[in-house]
Amino acid sequence: MIHPIFSIEIGDLVLGSLIILCGMGLFAAVRGIISAIKESASIRLDAAALVTGDLMPIEKKKRMARINKRVSGLRVKLVSFTIALVLAVDIMTSVPLYIMMTKSQRQTLAKGLSDRATVLLDGLAANARVFLSQGKIDDISFLPAQMASIPEAMHVTITGYNTDTLVYEDQVWATNDPNILRKIDSQTLRPGFSRLTDAVSPRLDALIFDLNTLARERVGETPKNIFSLRREGSILARSSETENNSNSEVFLRLEEIHDTLQLLDNRINETLSKITAGIKSEPEYSLENILISPNHRYIFFKPIMYWHGFEDKFFWGIVRLEVSVNSILNEMKAQQRTLLKINLLVALAAQAIGAIGAFILSTLIIRPVRQLVKFVEIIRDTEDKTRLSGVEVKIKTHDELARLGETINEMTHSLVDAALAASDLSIGKEIQKKFLPLELDNEGNKLSSGFEENIYLNIFGYYEGAKGVSGDYFDYHDLDGRYYAIIKCDVAGKGIPAAFIMIQVATMFLNYCKQWEATEKGMHIEEVVYQINEFIENLAFKDRFAAFTLCLYDSLTGKARFCNAGDNIIHLYDASEKRIKNLFLRETPAAGVLSNPEVESRGGYTVQTINLDHGDILLLFTDGIEESIRKFRNGKFEEIICADGPEGTSHGNHVSGQAFEEMGFDRVQDIVNSVMNKETYALHKWHNGEGEDKELIFDFRSSNGNIEDVIMALISVEKMFRCYYNPKATGENRVLVDRIVDAFLKKYFLQYRDYCSFTEESPGNPAYIYYDSIMEDEQYDDLTILGLKRK
Repeated sequence: MIHPIFSIEIGDLVLGSLIILCGMGLFAAVRGIISAIKESASIRLDAAALVTGDLMPIEKKKRMARINKRVSGLRVKLVSFTIALVLAVDIMTSVPLYIMMTKSQRQTLAKGLSDRATVLLDGLAANARVFLSQGKIDDISFLPAQMASIPEAMHVTITGYNTDTLVYEDQVWATNDPNILRKIDSQTLRPGFSRLTDAVSPRLDALIFDLNTLARERVGETPKNIFSLRREGSILARSSETENNSNSEVFLRLEEIHDTLQLLDNRINETLSKITAGIKSEPEYSLENILISPNHRYIFFKPIMYWHGFEDKFFWGIVRLEVSVNSILNEMKAQQRTLLKINLLVALAAQAIGAIGAFILSTLIIRPVRQLVKFVEIIRDTEDKTRLSGVEVKIKTHDELARLGETINEMTHSLVDAALAASDLSIGKEIQKKFLPLELDNEGNKLSSGFEENIYLNIFGYYEGAKGVSGDYFDYHDLDGRYYAIIKCDVAGKGIPAAFIMIQVATMFLNYCKQWEATEKGMHIEEVVYQINEFIENLAFKDRFAAFTLCLYDSLTGKARFCNAGDNIIHLYDASEKRIKNLFLRETPAAGVLSNPEVESRGGYTVQTINLDHGDILLLFTDGIEESIRKFRNGKFEEIICADGPEGTSHGNHVSGQAFEEMGFDRVQDIVNSVMNKETYALHKWHNGEGEDKELIFDFRSSNGNIEDVIMALISVEKMFRCYYNPKATGENRVLVDRIVDAFLKKYFLQYRDYCSFTEESPGNPAYIYYDSIMEDEQYDDLTILGLKRK
């Protein structure tokens, strides 16, 4: 079996290692550079997040610590990645050079051995040809000693024909092979009789045939011409001796024949020399693709050819030279080691230069970054962002970092403006909550819930606003100890116009309550509805209207008088039937859509009466509960679109092609019924990244069945409807939760420990806490709900 010369040598291992190291270096360098770019971008985003005020102060401190850590690690990354890149470049240049030089050295050494073997075998074959052709058999035995000129030579063996039979059967005439007795067919070496068998032997028959055939073709008629001339010369010589004739013409002819014979002999010898030019080997010894046998040995051989002078046979023997390439391999290894040392020294020098350059470059980069970080720390530590007016960071470089500094300055200016606007908005939000009947904390700030209870009824309300001011509103007032005025309002749209309309509606409701009297006129609550409609319609806000329900409740008899503007659905829990059901008032236009005469032409605002039995619950809530949405996600928590069935076909509580689901009234109904009937409720989410079979379990069996539990159950389930646990979530992912919602979840939510066990205080508002390592979909609308239970 033949193997490449480096199949199991150190060269293969070194070359493979270099290639692998090159690939790893390139991968590490590219990945490092990309990581450094991302790190710089991340620092920029973190700085922007701090500047824009997206995070609470405690989170800003955490984020600031991460920025400092990243800045400190940026120098190390730049240096290490530059070293990796220099290493990759060095390997990319040194590996081809190493391969080229190794190949050149290998071919040079291999050619040197081939040339030396050729010279030696040419000399041995020439001498053996002379000795065999002249019958000087004894002189052949001295020829093998000439191999001393080649250090790689192991032994020389010369084989020829049997002098008695003149038949060539690879008979050994001379050898210095110490193992010759294992290769001959006799127990002792008998020159001229012992026949040799080795790796070359199977090739001899074909070789002899090819050489003799080729010689006959090349020599052609020359032997016949020699025979003819010799015969003519013999005749002339005998005739001249017999006749004792000294004819000059005969002598001239004999000299001519002699010269011609010598010329023809030389021609035959030249032809045979060309045929046997070069040497052969077993196994094949190629300078382009050196192969080596497992024992690292070659047998070079050269035929012995001459013309005996009396027949057309030209092959008479062969000279074998067995060599070992171990010395060549050792020399190659030594040269490879030297080359590797040189490459290593060059690589180390390049790495040192690269590291120094990277350190200098990182210093130039990090210095302005630290300046930016220090400025961002000032932003972080300034509670009143309006005090940042006129504060700027100055970067003296003229590059992207300077541009980043300018961007941060611009964002700081925007932050100051936003802080001023936010203070106004915050005031507006607080003013809006002032109109809601909510409890107060120790500092006089409105909380999220309010209640009232006496021997006849129990009232509980809850409000959790979305971002900014809005138009959601509810209120209730004890008019005279028996009658209660109740209102639930939802102004279309958000922002200042909606809040303005809501405040006006609240103001008109408060005025109505102050002026109300328990008279026949006081029972006609439709008058205040007309007043509200006229006011909003006169404002002429485009696409602004108010859908509300006004109720006058008699706590003694349970009679509830309703007058609605656009909002015609009443949710009532029937204690006798133990279920919630919808009661529909007459459809009327929302306030502000039509003028009062136009409303009158369509039937007007009328009063309708509903009687509440003992234990019945009246629920008034805006669409923020039912239309709360969560997005569909796959197992990787990537947002997806429902693809179950053709687009537009029904799938559960949504249709195919939809990207989200709403909480819906069905869930509201099931939650209320579960609380009042003291049952367990399972919240199922469609296309849930946590698993399609995942359900959130709420155990209401210990519920008191009061109105507070009903409303808090709706609010709490809605919260968990939008929340989800992503395994990749960290402490940076947090959800703001009302403390009373947390208390309710802790009591009734069975998976509380899985979702809500990691909590953190909210420095900005002690009425709220954070759930860490959990995510939620955004709350798009206010959660406004008011409930009344007749005792």
